[in-house]
Amino acid sequence: MLTLVRLLLLSSVLSLTACADVQEQIFDLGLEAERSLSGLQLRHIQVAQHHWSYLDSAPQSADKPVILMLHGFAVDKDNWLRFARHFDDYRVIAPDLPGHGETSYNPRLTYDFAQQAQWLHDFVEALQLSAVNIVGNSMGGGIALMYSHQNSDTVRSITLIDAAGVYPPHKSELQEILDRGGKNPLIVESLEDFTALSEFAMAKQPFLPWPAKNVLARRAMARNDINKKIFADIHAAAEVAKQNDDNLKMLQQIHQPVLILWGEKDRALDVSSVAVFEQYLPDSRSFIFPQLGHAPMLEAPDDSAALVREFLAGLPAAALAQQ
Repeated sequence: MLTLVRLLLLSSVLSLTACADVQEQIFDLGLEAERSLSGLQLRHIQVAQHHWSYLDSAPQSADKPVILMLHGFAVDKDNWLRFARHFDDYRVIAPDLPGHGETSYNPRLTYDFAQQAQWLHDFVEALQLSAVNIVGNSMGGGIALMYSHQNSDTVRSITLIDAAGVYPPHKSELQEILDRGGKNPLIVESLEDFTALSEFAMAKQPFLPWPAKNVLARRAMARNDINKKIFADIHAAAEVAKQNDDNLKMLQQIHQPVLILWGEKDRALDVSSVAVFEQYLPDSRSFIFPQLGHAPMLEAPDDSAALVREFLAGLPAAALAQQ
């Protein structure tokens, strides 16, 4: 009897494993189709300490202006797929930032914004890009600001989408949770955590076909330790930055045109951040989506892309061109 129970349990485990494998295959096929619809191809490059994976729409078209899309914490390059398909007259490059997605991770390295900005510099240099328009969400926005400050001759414009980088006048729900020692909602340890994270991050849920949710949850769970390390590195640097106003001084020295997009219902980075960015960035304009959360490019890709296209169209022609 005991042997029979063991066999039944083993059979159940094998069935679940097979089901997971099939789900992974279906998901990857769907992802490949989404990338194709957006005109993006998967590419790889070795740069210094990291092997980068990135999506690129037209590496052979040097005459197209470049948009460099930087994702947020604990997600990856594919967050941009439905947003990116609105920019077929640009060369779109969307990398997995180090420690994320398919780009390599080394636990002995530090993954704060300053180091990520340096790695991004190396990546841009390796692709021989002389002019980029950066779009950064959340962590990607914070990295974009540091990179732009250090490489003003390369960056033509900056779009910040619910970006990290300042302390808002009003604490976000995420900040309040962390301050009282609660469980970080950005770290996924179960399928239930993934569902809760999606609801926490986005006020308007994007359509996810089966079996995307299950696959994404398993992949997030598999990266649990990596995400905890990267978040700890970012948080430690942010705590040090609280003791000075170096980040605000940095913003004052960024003179590229900046578009600030934000979801009014953002629970991770409070919408009051917008006023701080507007105050310190010399050339900025903003738009707040009343019914969206932390990821407008996912929640409303058409509307978000339209605003970015309008912003880019208003820039001087020389600002968009590769040199």
